Amino acid sequence: MSASGQVIVFETGQRQLDFIDVRDRLTDILLGHAMLDSYAKFREADKPYPFVRPEYLVPATATRSIERSFQNTALVFVIDGKLPVSLNKHFRLRSSNRASWRNFQRLAPDLDLSEYKTDDNRLDSPGFASLLTKLLPLDYALLIERLGSGFQLSHAHVKVERLTDNAIKDLGRKLGYIDRRLFERGEDYVDALEGKFYEYHGFSWNASGRKSAAAMAAQLFADEAVDFAVYVASQEENRLTILDQSDVISQYLLVRLEGSELSVFRAAMNAAGVADAAPYLVAAEERSAPVMVLRALLRRTQAARAVKRSRRDKDVLAPWLELVGEHVIPLVDDVAPEIEFPWSRLERG
Repeated sequence: MSASGQVIVFETGQRQLDFIDVRDRLTDILLGHAMLDSYAKFREADKPYPFVRPEYLVPATATRSIERSFQNTALVFVIDGKLPVSLNKHFRLRSSNRASWRNFQRLAPDLDLSEYKTDDNRLDSPGFASLLTKLLPLDYALLIERLGSGFQLSHAHVKVERLTDNAIKDLGRKLGYIDRRLFERGEDYVDALEGKFYEYHGFSWNASGRKSAAAMAAQLFADEAVDFAVYVASQEENRLTILDQSDVISQYLLVRLEGSELSVFRAAMNAAGVADAAPYLVAAEERSAPVMVLRALLRRTQAARAVKRSRRDKDVLAPWLELVGEHVIPLVDDVAPEIEFPWSRLERG
């Protein structure tokens, strides 16, 4: 990446491949933390896990705002390069929150970092995953940048500083829902646009906290045309969301298969050439009603894309997301194929 923040295209394509590998590794780590470890905590506490209902798979229809203490949280930003200078006013990056032992001790004095080494900040370090999971409960975000020849955790306790009204206005103008001023069509219209801003980023209309910060960060990164990924898991929605510069949002959640769902899944296994369900089971002893990880792919509709026409042609109440894929995936470190499985569209008696 150049000093101006513009992405440099490498002829070999190796840079893009490296970033894909980094994303895959982070996804594995965060799935273990946000999904598998959380489920284990609910079970150990003998508390029912709050599985998402099929009709709420597309999050814009969900309004749940109850925080659950057993759900692990995460907010991680990863950039293929260094944060563009133009974004310094929106992300709190200071010497006081750089990734260092001294700052970690000050920000989280109760953390056991007795084995911490500076090299653990690097994604290629054996100690990186352990360090990351220890830091994830901290307030605000963790920032990972490509520095020199590799990616590393550069800052912790990263706050995103931006007015919600400015974020809504920028998106509304980009998509053609307003011309110039945010309130030009009235306060009710702005309220609708605010809900759509969160829907655009894969969240329910009343998103807040980490989800709001994730949406703000994704919008800022996208406007700078940098390759990025934003990972977020909150105690309100038991799912891991990944945002990037594309129009597709990835979400991971746990589903429990019961009754006719099991028969359909077995048929899906056969179609995928899979004979053993073990690589997909979150808890091996729960084979009669297995819990598995579902990845849902949500794509932004035409209503959520910039078009060269008057805003009056666009309906702000039209859906901004559509479900384009559901797959049951193998657990972290297991080698098995993904299984296409239309969980939310099954007929249930």
